Amino acid sequence: MDRKRIANRYRLEHRLGSGGMGDVWLAHDSQLDRPVAIKFLALDRLRRHASNQVNLTEQMTRKFLQEARAMARVSSPYVVTVHDQGEEDDRFHLVMELVDGRPLTSYMGAGNALTLEQTARWSAQACEGLADAHEAEVVHRDIKPDNIMITERGDVKLVDFGLARLLDVTVTHGVGLTWLYASPERCLGRPGDHLSDLYSLGCVLYEMLTGRPPFGSSETAPYVIADMHVRNTPSAPQDVRPGIPEELNDLTLRLLAKEPDQRPPDALTVARLIHQVEYIPETHDGALVLSGTPHVNPDYVDRIRRLERHIRKLQMSNGYTDPAVVDSRMNLAELTGESGDARGAVALYEELGDDCRDDFGPYDTRTLNAYEAMARWIASSV
Repeated sequence: MDRKRIANRYRLEHRLGSGGMGDVWLAHDSQLDRPVAIKFLALDRLRRHASNQVNLTEQMTRKFLQEARAMARVSSPYVVTVHDQGEEDDRFHLVMELVDGRPLTSYMGAGNALTLEQTARWSAQACEGLADAHEAEVVHRDIKPDNIMITERGDVKLVDFGLARLLDVTVTHGVGLTWLYASPERCLGRPGDHLSDLYSLGCVLYEMLTGRPPFGSSETAPYVIADMHVRNTPSAPQDVRPGIPEELNDLTLRLLAKEPDQRPPDALTVARLIHQVEYIPETHDGALVLSGTPHVNPDYVDRIRRLERHIRKLQMSNGYTDPAVVDSRMNLAELTGESGDARGAVALYEELGDDCRDDFGPYDTRTLNAYEAMARWIASSV
């Protein structure tokens, strides 16, 4: 398929990835002279798992076209844009904007939790993207870290909107679900709606805060996870990992309510609640009065985000061990702590210390400085 042209307009370059729903290719749009991503839906794979083959192709075709049109209606800076759709050699495809970034999964590996600023930024942006989609009557049905892309600018792009509904046409008993993030009603075989998306987002938010999903792990049997979603109450995020603002702790538990009508009513409401972790310190007689409550001081947000982008550029041009990269990461960790997120500062300094230890040795000054700063922020939060 390499270098093949699609619809005499798109030239395939190379495969970007594969999954249960199909393959994604980097392509060039010769008409508008721009790179795009083309997702080929693996309808042949879905047909093999289908419980009923009668009129299946027609049903899948109709559903695909409906979903493509619905996705194209969604206009949001936080949702990947669908440019085109079509069929080539009995294979359906979607043409989408090319997202230059990495999935949220890559920021949360090995039990790592995000900083409060990252958590507030990315979860609120995901909510705003969901709100725009829900307003266009599009439900995602598969919100998970892999479908939340973080661009090189550090912003969210939600991907694979509506494709889970195509799975519902062909697969029974919820085989298409991502169990770690599935709502109770979806686990029970119901189609779900926008409130199901909010539950799944609650699972992602829980993992962003604590470093692990609310129920099970990737090694847990799917039926066990499904039963947990339906019957079990998750531990409060604050009990799993100290230093979480009360607002985010309570909101996460509300999103994970078993009954849909007990969750927040819509994604925009959730975004507003997330922003409550932003806190402007009070001044008294001209002096700054800092609160002991974990928060994100909005005075630091722009500086943190600019520094994140600067670090990514330095890493791309100079490599990960460049002195300027190490110094900038030190500055980012310090800014994070000063913003009110001592836990985030500890995590960033620990990660930097581990990287310096591996790259330069355990007794290198850079390694020792990072661990010393980590200890200082641990002591300040006690």
